[in-house]
Amino acid sequence: MENEIYDTLYYYSEDGEEGYDLTEVQLIGKTDENRVEKLKHLLQHKNPYISYQAMLILVAWAIPEGFAHLDRFISEKWDEKHSFEPHRIYNEDNVYDVIVDALYISTLNGKEEQELYPYVKHFLSIYGDRFFESCLKDFLLKKDCEPLLKEIEEAMKSALKNEKYYQASQLFPVIVHYDKHRFEEYFEVFSSLLKDDGRIGYNIEEAEKIRS
Repeated sequence: MENEIYDTLYYYSEDGEEGYDLTEVQLIGKTDENRVEKLKHLLQHKNPYISYQAMLILVAWAIPEGFAHLDRFISEKWDEKHSFEPHRIYNEDNVYDVIVDALYISTLNGKEEQELYPYVKHFLSIYGDRFFESCLKDFLLKKDCEPLLKEIEEAMKSALKNEKYYQASQLFPVIVHYDKHRFEEYFEVFSSLLKDDGRIGYNIEEAEKIRS
């Protein structure tokens, strides 16, 4: 049984290559119905981490049951009961950022970004309280999220208020991407915070390139 679970979650074979990696499984897209059914069954597994990983694959493959489970994951605040994606450097759980990556992959499998706006809005609403490494930023830059500009700005301000300065700065290039006139409004804010975290400079430079 353990071997079957392992193969269901991690085994991939495509383009002459094969191996075991959950991200690669997400990227191959929906395969045979038998595997999809096994993944749906794993959503009910007693181990929340196995259930969570099955959800990541089904969401990436744009399978409705994956999104239904994500709704439950969010509403029941599973992230407050378990640590799913402990960051290798920072003492933070990067779970919601990893979920955003699965949402992004789902757009490669037929999901429209507009369908994902409710999830993105939720993640932006908790941006100032939770840890997001970079996947949410990438999603906002690569997909058409201009209708969410107000929520993006509010998320940035929330992170600033909670002294998550680098995380706040990640949304600076996103805001400039959708409205170049906003560059000057926040340039001084983040420049003044460079002394607190030098990484902010990367996002300032990116915003400058987008503006030009």
